[in-house]
Amino acid sequence: MWSRAAVCLLAACLLLTGCITESKTPQRAKPISMDQALDDHIQLGLSYIGQGNRKSARHHINKALEIDPRSPGAHNGLALLYQLEQETSLAEKHFKRAISLDRGFSRARNNYGVFLVQENRMEEAHEQFVRVVTDTDYGQRSMAFLNLGITASALGRDEEAVEAWSRAIALNPRLAAPYLELADYHFKAGDYPLAQRMLSAHDSLSRPSARSLWLGLRIEHQFGNRDAVASKGLALEKLYPYSSENLEYKQWQANGQKP
Repeated sequence: MWSRAAVCLLAACLLLTGCITESKTPQRAKPISMDQALDDHIQLGLSYIGQGNRKSARHHINKALEIDPRSPGAHNGLALLYQLEQETSLAEKHFKRAISLDRGFSRARNNYGVFLVQENRMEEAHEQFVRVVTDTDYGQRSMAFLNLGITASALGRDEEAVEAWSRAIALNPRLAAPYLELADYHFKAGDYPLAQRMLSAHDSLSRPSARSLWLGLRIEHQFGNRDAVASKGLALEKLYPYSSENLEYKQWQANGQKP
């Protein structure tokens, strides 16, 4: 239902060097602390999850849990791994475990919120994002506001959604997604000039998607820009021929809305 809510899983993909693996040189590796080893295994596990390498991810996450079975970061990593494998019950169990071990672990809360969106549990997801955005130290707060807006919109709370997307832009003006959400909202509200400004901002930051092309096409239609409508329609047909947006476009044409 909410495939458009590309609510992003924020696994840190850090390139870590050396300290976990054996050295292939005759030199002795410097000893590292258990805390450092724990962090390295977690970060490597997250990196492998981002690459879709489940085997290597599981190896490092399990190593982290061997070092500290109560590590919130390791349980968050294991939850993401289970989510990747579509083991929803296990994923939720470990998201909850990560949060119970560290109530202030905003990354895990955001990831859990994304999981709940994908399960179409919007009210519960919204509650998680409300908590996350209050953490002013969270490095991905703009993304959390984007996610908050998506869940608020799904729940029919349009004013809250608009405010959340505006906050996301204020925190990170180069984050493309909230501009598209606002463009869609203002188009549906009939404010076509503002919808066009929001969509132009989005298009300056991101490659065209089926959704942005279909929205742009309809905005241009409202202004009577036949050439722009035809151009965006051709791009939609060429780039995303099997998208639901292209099917909607063809139905739109069949109903007499010719470019």
